[in-house]
Amino acid sequence: MSVVELQTLLDRSTKNMGSGMNSVVKESALELIKRAYKEGIYVQISSGFRSFADQNALYAQGRTKSGNVVTNARGGYSNHNFGLAIDYFLVSDDGSKALWTVNDKWKRVAAIGKELGFSWGGDWKSFPDYPHLEMTGGLTTAQLRAGSRPRLVSKVYETVSPGVSKPAPKPAAKPVAKNPESIVDYLKSKEEDSSFKTRKKIADLHSIKNYTGTAAQNEQLLKSVKKNGIYPKKAEPAKPATKKYPLPDTTYWVKNPKFQGEGVRQVQEALASIYFYPEKGAKNNGVDGVYYHKTANAVKRFQSVNGLKADGEYGPKTKKVLDKKVNK
Repeated sequence: MSVVELQTLLDRSTKNMGSGMNSVVKESALELIKRAYKEGIYVQISSGFRSFADQNALYAQGRTKSGNVVTNARGGYSNHNFGLAIDYFLVSDDGSKALWTVNDKWKRVAAIGKELGFSWGGDWKSFPDYPHLEMTGGLTTAQLRAGSRPRLVSKVYETVSPGVSKPAPKPAAKPVAKNPESIVDYLKSKEEDSSFKTRKKIADLHSIKNYTGTAAQNEQLLKSVKKNGIYPKKAEPAKPATKKYPLPDTTYWVKNPKFQGEGVRQVQEALASIYFYPEKGAKNNGVDGVYYHKTANAVKRFQSVNGLKADGEYGPKTKKVLDKKVNK
């Protein structure tokens, strides 16, 4: 079997990053591919620059559009929107198949990225994002939205992307402008988890039913938590009558004829809810009720991250850990 050529990986990655990338981030991303290639690790960049419109389309998924929630960041709240972030994955030796298992090779790529000046999303505590690498120069998305840009120095050729420092917009006459601009920022300022799942629980405590994260609901929730506190006194989080993600007791593995049906779909939907998609980017993220290679790979990645035997087989041990993750 022929090995994928380095130039093929570079060409694919350059196309996927788009034309809005910071020059140092793009240069470093291509160097990452080259250094990994020398070690026999074949890496491809899946995403780079993302416009505000593209980001808003992703944010709408699972809220105002069908599918599962894939991001908590609206347009202007992701470092991808400023050409400062990339996502990567590994490919098979011949370059024909995407590999999403977070194994030693995957972590080695992250280590190379850190050597080049990237921060790795896999190190994040509240919401690990294993494919994600970024260079922000210490700037926040609020500063980036205001027009500031980081001064980045390449560790490859010592080229520099000149930084731009702009003051944040002057606050409006009303003192509210000094407060965090969104419920997400407000929760972060209070050192609370700001994920959609947590916001939905808080919304229930504030009698905001059927919370989907719309702008109107977020504004209503922000006003309520400022007035009544994040967790209102004498209020207890509602205990769901049934689990949000029921899981089957059946054991599934890759075989012919294939396992398929509602039980498989439940496994796929639970994995997709914590971003171990059967097939990221496909319709409904590949949730189709069929247990085959893509679903087994998603299970394997979940097992690898959670200290289980990474064999791609869904059974009692995997169910127990997955249940704790999605139904806590």
